[in-house]
Amino acid sequence: MPHWQRVAKRPARHLAPSPRPTPPESKGKLAELETPPPKKLLSIDWNSTVLSSDTDALALWKRIAPTGEDWEAKLEEIPGDGPIASQLALALLRGGNFTCVPAQPKRDCPARVVADIEPPLPQSTLDDPCLRRMLALWAISALDDGSDRTAAADALRAIAAIPPPESQLVASALDAYPATDQDLRLELRAIAFRAGHRELVNTKLGDLDVPHLIDSVTNAHIDGALEMLAAETHRALFLAAITDEQLHASARVSAIGELIALTEASLPKDLRAPLIKATKSPDCTVAAAASRVLVKRGDRKYAPARPHARTAPPMMRALCVVASFEAMQTADEPSYLLGYVPPKGIELVKITYDPYQDQDTDGDGDPHTERTLTQVPRDELVFPEVEDMIKAFGSCSGTVCKSDDREFRFGFKPGAGGELMLARLEVVERPPCPGSK
Repeated sequence: MPHWQRVAKRPARHLAPSPRPTPPESKGKLAELETPPPKKLLSIDWNSTVLSSDTDALALWKRIAPTGEDWEAKLEEIPGDGPIASQLALALLRGGNFTCVPAQPKRDCPARVVADIEPPLPQSTLDDPCLRRMLALWAISALDDGSDRTAAADALRAIAAIPPPESQLVASALDAYPATDQDLRLELRAIAFRAGHRELVNTKLGDLDVPHLIDSVTNAHIDGALEMLAAETHRALFLAAITDEQLHASARVSAIGELIALTEASLPKDLRAPLIKATKSPDCTVAAAASRVLVKRGDRKYAPARPHARTAPPMMRALCVVASFEAMQTADEPSYLLGYVPPKGIELVKITYDPYQDQDTDGDGDPHTERTLTQVPRDELVFPEVEDMIKAFGSCSGTVCKSDDREFRFGFKPGAGGELMLARLEVVERPPCPGSK
């Protein structure tokens, strides 16, 4: 028999199927890795719970008894597909008491800024405002879009009025109403703006329509709304903004700039009049901006000239304006500061602060400070730390002005005609408040 026939007749080989893996028993290792369902913290029959008033809802809150340790877990057990959550939310919001950190008092030193509010302590109860603010965040999100939000209007107004450092809860209140409810959204933003939340409110204006943006500027004096409008189409609004003393200075200066950008030749009457009025504004930055425009357009009588004053207050006001004016100038423009100082220049004292210095190198009795004295010739004089000085002019007592970082002390002497001139300037670095970080 041929070899190929013998091979062909070999019986075929069949592989036995691999045995299937045995499924793990319920008590096997995989079962041990399964996370058991969380233990219920509340023994409340939600199906039979009926709330007919805030009194009922507050009684239920006492049964829930959230603490700083378990409030999140307990909130998760509240059913969200019925009226109970919104009724609990309304009762909590109407109860108020959400100010966890009160407004920080002004301190005569650079204080540590409170950036974040600490979470409630584990032992906090429903009466603790720091826990209540966290519950309020949940409550605002639990409100229905319709009647619940209308019923919570007064509570949301009160939350919007909470001053900084609170911002998270205020922001949640500002977003409580849909964009279609323009009146209430603007009302809450105006309340928060008056409470000191300028930066927050200015980020919450994008969904306001043009009429409400105009209302934001004219009635609520919200400066961010002006940035969302154009001077070309809202000229009257921008002209009025120049002399609106309740509007932030940056917006008023911006309004001047936008209107000037639309002016090619001489100043029109409707623009020149508010500019002249603005040169007398209590805000030095606005006065300087208006003065500079008028000077550049040929009205040099509005330049920041030294007043013929024999007392310090008019000189301080004039220096405030000229400092802002000089900060806006380019290198090729003449300095008006030179007219404020004697021919021999001024004494410039600089006192620096070093918390790590432990040797009294200048003999002033304080090892952390170092004092230098320089006689600056008149034709070499420029304002030192001018941007910080402008900030400091917003907080003056007599001839001393303070920013967060420096203290500026102005010294005056009578000139040849008896009018005061700036003869000495001290620039002092300020140490932080005791205990500040």
